[in-house]
Amino acid sequence: MKRDLAIFLLVSLSLQSVYAQLSFSEKRQRDRALHEGISLIRMQEFEMASVKLSECLEVDSTFAPAYLQRGRILIEWGAMDRAMEDLERAVQYDPELGEAYFYQGYILFGTDTTGADASLFGKALSHGYTDAWAYYFRGLTWIRDGNDPMAINDFSSAIEAREDFALAYHERAGVKRRMGDLQGAHFDYSTAVGYQPLFPLAYNNLGSVKIQLGDYEGALENYNTALEQDPKMVMALNNRGYAYFFLGDLEAAVDDFDAAIMLDREFAPASLNKSAALVRQDSIQPALRLLDMAIDENPGTALLYLNRGLIRELTGDLSGACEDWKRAGELGAVEAEAYIQECN
Repeated sequence: MKRDLAIFLLVSLSLQSVYAQLSFSEKRQRDRALHEGISLIRMQEFEMASVKLSECLEVDSTFAPAYLQRGRILIEWGAMDRAMEDLERAVQYDPELGEAYFYQGYILFGTDTTGADASLFGKALSHGYTDAWAYYFRGLTWIRDGNDPMAINDFSSAIEAREDFALAYHERAGVKRRMGDLQGAHFDYSTAVGYQPLFPLAYNNLGSVKIQLGDYEGALENYNTALEQDPKMVMALNNRGYAYFFLGDLEAAVDDFDAAIMLDREFAPASLNKSAALVRQDSIQPALRLLDMAIDENPGTALLYLNRGLIRELTGDLSGACEDWKRAGELGAVEAEAYIQECN
């Protein structure tokens, strides 16, 4: 046992000597190069910053902060493999460097399917990197994994760390809405656009919450704002048409649905909603032709078959309706089951 301990102490002392070989002037040279590199990063002078950080590492090849900062530059350049190499060296030489774990997680986010990104964001937080972005990204991984309560907790922590974090309010609103807390979602979407007025997606989503709360006029205002900021936002055009539909302005509704369809023929909800508006206007055959075209564009969308079946039933074509309902059921539309029973 004593011999093992002696070996451990010798190894530890040997490792420590690696980090203690620099003279005072070398440390000062290293630190100056690091600070200059960070200043250049803040000015977005990435080429010059990279040179300074490489100079820093020539003086001290074990200096974790320099690997971290150079890794950040490589992320900016899109050189993710090289960035990951630098960040791995950063945590190799300083396992407590939480920010390096964060950027490793950032690189893997959206591409990794093993959950490694969530683990890295957790490591960043547990090693003292309690930046709002670390909570935010871990919150997004909780959403991906279907853990809404934990997502709420992390978005709330992000907001505590940075009160004006509009994206965190927006994502927390989405989770609250999914959990049925419409008033909470309304508050968070409203707060998000309060802090970030140029945020068309948040205005769109705020409008959709107002639709669920029955405030169609208020929803219309939000959709108008979203479309002022992004005139080609297909989802907002469709949703504004939906609001017009329930307010009884069928012509305006059809105009918005048409605009959405022209921008994206594969966006099935606009065709579904337009077919409902056409039926309301007693334009049965145009509604059928519309759904025929929509099904050609989106043959895997169950609700298109369900709606076409309902319209075929209106025309007396029960055989065609049953074919559509059965196809809708095969594609996963639970609502189709009740209609299929009429076919037996």
